[in-house]
Amino acid sequence: MEGVRNRKSREKQIEGSGEEALAEETKSTDEETEETQEADEDIVRMQQELEVARSENEIAADMMLRLAAEMDNYKKRVLKERESLIKYGAQGLLQELLPILDNFERAIESGNKSRDLDSFLEGVEMIFKQMSDALERKGVSKIDAVGEIFDPNIHEAVMHVNSEEYPENAVIEELQKGYMLHDRVIRPAMVTVSKGAGEE
Repeated sequence: MEGVRNRKSREKQIEGSGEEALAEETKSTDEETEETQEADEDIVRMQQELEVARSENEIAADMMLRLAAEMDNYKKRVLKERESLIKYGAQGLLQELLPILDNFERAIESGNKSRDLDSFLEGVEMIFKQMSDALERKGVSKIDAVGEIFDPNIHEAVMHVNSEEYPENAVIEELQKGYMLHDRVIRPAMVTVSKGAGEE
């Protein structure tokens, strides 16, 4: 009797084990299904991210091409403007000088007709002033020379002579005027420089 009971108990245990095993297997299958769904969702998400990245890459590549084209056009435009500036840069100055040229022509015609030297000289002086004013408006200025201390940056010494009147290294005579354009020397003044009083 007891053997029958034991057998039934064992059968129940086996039955219980089978149900547990089945439950374990079902749980395991559910977990695998969940993992598969998550993996599928990850793949879909990554594919979407890849598409977004490709789209952004295409937009960036297109933008880079446009910027490169704009830069190329900018370089061409600057080069053209530079060439134009070199070719026509003196136009403003020439427009100021042409009326002076006209006045020189009138002065020569007038001098040939009247032979009045005083009138001719007065006309030339007026033209000289007109020319000086035009150059000054363009930033041209004369370099100070006589009485100044010799400066090799703006003066060119042609002679050195003894002088009682001027101290050593002072400019005592200007042989040719020097000019600057704004802060740049365009022609140094040719000068004679004092060596001082000399030996007694």
